[in-house]
Amino acid sequence: MPEKKINQCVYIKPKNPEKRPEITNETTHIEYFEELMFDRVNLCPLPKIESLNIVIEFEIIGHNAGSWTIVVEYGILKRVLRNYFGFNTFDENKAAFSVPPRDNPVPLSDEAVLKPTCTFNLDGITFMSIVRREITPQQAFFQKKVRIEGDMMLALKMNVLVNYM
Repeated sequence: MPEKKINQCVYIKPKNPEKRPEITNETTHIEYFEELMFDRVNLCPLPKIESLNIVIEFEIIGHNAGSWTIVVEYGILKRVLRNYFGFNTFDENKAAFSVPPRDNPVPLSDEAVLKPTCTFNLDGITFMSIVRREITPQQAFFQKKVRIEGDMMLALKMNVLVNYM
């Protein structure tokens, strides 16, 4: 089977509200990634972890599946990207596929092709339960609600990072 490759991404732009947005019981994972995440993380009153430089991919499975990559530099959320995948043959020199356009697609460049430090595979309900602090990332992992690829030690330290979300 061909390797799954990101063929387009959409940059999610911060809204920059004056105060940190709230999460309601009706907030979906899509709304969280695309409307709230920047401001929730960057307006968190906790001190930033200045040594934190990480690329995390969240692959949400099931209902309203999708994939988002976040980039944290020096403890600040710098980028949120929505990923669109293809299973075509990937040409490393062109770093792009021919696919139907999506909302504000950005063809891949070397800058956009980010290798995640770790990838979390989970459903949207579990993701939002973690964000709402109804369950810890460790509980979700040990209940087999989350599959982790990449740096397992860093992934299991997500309890600290969830406080910013």
